[in-house]
Amino acid sequence: MIYFFIISVGLLLAALGVNLFVKRATKTMTVLIAGFSALTLVSLAGLVLGRLAGKNAEFLHPWAFLLLVFPFAVFLAQTVFRGAFARRIAYPMTHLMVEQSSLRVLFTRWLPVTLYTAALLFMVVALARPVRVDRTVLPPTEGIDIMLIMDVSASMQKQDFYPSRFVAAQQTAARFISKRFNDRIGLVAFAKQAMLQAPLTLDHDALQEYLSTLFLGILDPNFTAIGDALGVAANHLKDSKAKSKIIILLTDGDSNAGTISPQLAAKAAAAYGIRVYTIGTASAPGESIYSSTEDEINEGLMMEIADATGGKFYRAKNEAELTKIYDTINELEKTQFSPSSTVNRSDFYHPFLLLALACTLAAFILEKLFLIKVP
Repeated sequence: MIYFFIISVGLLLAALGVNLFVKRATKTMTVLIAGFSALTLVSLAGLVLGRLAGKNAEFLHPWAFLLLVFPFAVFLAQTVFRGAFARRIAYPMTHLMVEQSSLRVLFTRWLPVTLYTAALLFMVVALARPVRVDRTVLPPTEGIDIMLIMDVSASMQKQDFYPSRFVAAQQTAARFISKRFNDRIGLVAFAKQAMLQAPLTLDHDALQEYLSTLFLGILDPNFTAIGDALGVAANHLKDSKAKSKIIILLTDGDSNAGTISPQLAAKAAAAYGIRVYTIGTASAPGESIYSSTEDEINEGLMMEIADATGGKFYRAKNEAELTKIYDTINELEKTQFSPSSTVNRSDFYHPFLLLALACTLAAFILEKLFLIKVP
């Protein structure tokens, strides 16, 4: 629209130049001023459209603006060159008549044709099909698919972590999730059995809700089925399209239940390209009044699972160390995803059609009822 405005300013300057340097060029000056007015009106309409559309307006058929020549031609034919196409009747002594000029005469002469011309202009703009464009652009992000495996067996209620092993693990996992904005994360809970608590999702608010609803006793808490938990998590990750897939297994005990051995589950995870990071959460024997008399964690098994999948084993003896471990895992290598965007277009030509209809009706009513011209 800025180009139309520049052209209209050029026409206005040309009209001023004609008026200054060319004598008896009334029609030429009128044509230039009419062009200036028409293009200015179109430019203003475009600016209004851009403002209403939040500066996100487009025209799907911009070639339609070439048709602006027709309303411009109609306006000139009905005003400047009207006499060339009308029959003239010679009346005697017309030179003695005094031409009367009043507001009603000006309205009668100019208002209907101006309204008809405006209607044509609005029709041309509507034909160009203006649309409001809403773009949602997702910037290039980095992310991986992560399955968190949470131990909910009875031993997780011990208080060598503050306020307990389970609550400390729950809170630390929640902070970890809050830092991984671009990752799909899922959740598996296990004790004697393993269950998928939350599938892989980018809806981290919902995932936090699932995590907060976990409690000790949600499954039979008297045993620890590490192999089954790994199997459930690996089965959910195996069809993932992400280039990086990891499992974070947190437990405070040894595998003593389940139908799948941890070693076999680790091999299956490795076959699917899944890295497993294992975390043992228990203080050293005798470290505090809440510590066990003997080490509850089978570090050899945890290391074996991690090594078989290209992961790493971590031992957390308190909640501070557990937080540090999650922060370390948070620095894992990420996978690049391609940027994507969505574009929604909504038509915005209806107001222009309504304006064209309103101008046409107004011109017709004024011409036939109020501004009647007698030949």
